[in-house]
Amino acid sequence: MSVSETSESYPTIWLDEPAGLRLIRCKDNLQWIVQLRQSNRWRSRSYSTDTATLFRDYPELDTGSVRNAIAIDANKRLIRSQKA
Repeated sequence: MSVSETSESYPTIWLDEPAGLRLIRCKDNLQWIVQLRQSNRWRSRSYSTDTATLFRDYPELDTGSVRNAIAIDANKRLIRSQKA
């Protein structure tokens, strides 16, 4: 993937536009990254390798919609790995 993690076009797992908060996977698909929008750019604030740490550090993300988005992303990654 050649798109920068701070880019608007970087694949987003979950987005709260009004709060300026999004959740992405790193380019190497190893960790979750919480980003905040600052000065029209996404800035990484936190890196987590598992959802337990992610939800501990950002309890506001521990919602059904975020958990569902993470599950959908995990299923997509599993399907891609099985095709490889």
